[in-house]
Amino acid sequence: MKVTKWKNVRCKKKATRKKKKNETTAYVKAVLIFICAVGVSLVIFLLGVQSSIEKRSQKTIVTNVSRQSEHVKSILDIHYGYLNGIAKEIGKSDDLLSDANMEMLDALAEKTALERTALVEPDGTAHYDNGVTKNVSARRYFKEAIRGKETLSDPLESSVDQETRVVLGVPVWKDEEVIGILCGSYNVTSLSRMLFNDFFEDVGYTLITNGYGEIIAYDGDSTYHKITYGDNFFGFYDNQTMLGGSSLGKVKKDFTTGTDGLMIMRNGNDRSSDRYLAYTSMGLNDWMICYVIPVSKAQKSYDFIRWYELIFTVGFVIMVCLLILYIFHKTKARNMQLLRAAETDALTNAYNKRSTEEKINDVLQEHPQEPGTFVIMDVDCFKYVNDRYGHAVGDKVLQQFGQILQAHFREGDIIGRIGGDEFVVFMRKTENKEGAVARIESLLRKMENLPFAEMNGENVTISVGISFAPEQGTGYLDLYKNADIALYKTKQSGRDGFNVYQEETREEQK
Repeated sequence: MKVTKWKNVRCKKKATRKKKKNETTAYVKAVLIFICAVGVSLVIFLLGVQSSIEKRSQKTIVTNVSRQSEHVKSILDIHYGYLNGIAKEIGKSDDLLSDANMEMLDALAEKTALERTALVEPDGTAHYDNGVTKNVSARRYFKEAIRGKETLSDPLESSVDQETRVVLGVPVWKDEEVIGILCGSYNVTSLSRMLFNDFFEDVGYTLITNGYGEIIAYDGDSTYHKITYGDNFFGFYDNQTMLGGSSLGKVKKDFTTGTDGLMIMRNGNDRSSDRYLAYTSMGLNDWMICYVIPVSKAQKSYDFIRWYELIFTVGFVIMVCLLILYIFHKTKARNMQLLRAAETDALTNAYNKRSTEEKINDVLQEHPQEPGTFVIMDVDCFKYVNDRYGHAVGDKVLQQFGQILQAHFREGDIIGRIGGDEFVVFMRKTENKEGAVARIESLLRKMENLPFAEMNGENVTISVGISFAPEQGTGYLDLYKNADIALYKTKQSGRDGFNVYQEETREEQK
């Protein structure tokens, strides 16, 4: 019996060891499967990340080039605006070359980025602000402008400073007839120099070419580029290896049609020489703007992702948890950002019309007895600003006015833009009405003493209407209507001031 019992014990121990061995083997298999899964996931992750980096860096470059092209056009449009404004004044004169008109030429050259200005007679005789006179009747820009069109000349390279300049020209009209041309020269090289200064730590190279690849202007770090005037874009890159489906033939076609694009280049088999070249049409003549940057520099901001491999290998579970927290945090931040963007006016950073009404109503409903001051204000003669100086200057005025309001009022006050030049401010907890009115008076004085450089030093004024909560309204619409009545009275009184709503004001309107 004892022998049999001992044998049974040995069999049980052996079975237990076998079971543990099987469990260990299963565990090892599970770990190995897990490691393999992690390894495969890591490879897929890294490949996916690398692909994403390439796509994002390329998209960033293409987007930046496109934005800078629009920036160039907006800069030139501003200078066309200067020229057209002066041309309009010159057209009022009976003598094209009067002393007053020539003085305006001097002022235009001094106060703008235009380096040289000229008045051109219908026969092509150009009178420059420095006293020089010459005939430009053979120039294309003269022929276009004399026919009543805004014009931009072909690039002219200076033999003195190797800078490239263009001539902007606008017709001078009098009684629906072109009596001359107002011109100004602009330094394209300095313009190209500033285009990408804040991208990729100032690394890269800017090129402006025509549709045939002739260099108009260039600037940037010569470490990464050796192109210069006299080179042809296509000839310069003819010996490069094109990657990712890029081809010089396609780029030539894009240049001809003014199409955006991006190509990847390499010197022979040297991977470290890989470069992105993004290009887009400037919408001016047949000009193209290009930006060249090494791939390694374009992707430098994504280098931190490489550290994820080590973190991922050492603690996959921890990484997943951190990733979930990170995604949650980023999603929350993004949602807050989107919510803020949905609530605010993009130009002035004030609340938009819908959000302004909602937030003021929320305060009035939550604190119905809290004293508050409702202020509605318009920028005086804003249509005149737009008509004379252009909508870009008008936007600048509104943007700066929005900044003034943000700085002038308290943090808890609600500031909104509810129309083109119409703003609303709701000042909370204004038990002292005199103090609230004094703040408005201070704002009026601040605006009167604030010249705008874009308007040649002129300032703008505002008209204001005021109503008080809760005695003059317990909801947004009531306060708005009463403040609007007071605003109307301000405008009737000559603008640049304020009125507080009174019951007799409403009776006067009736």
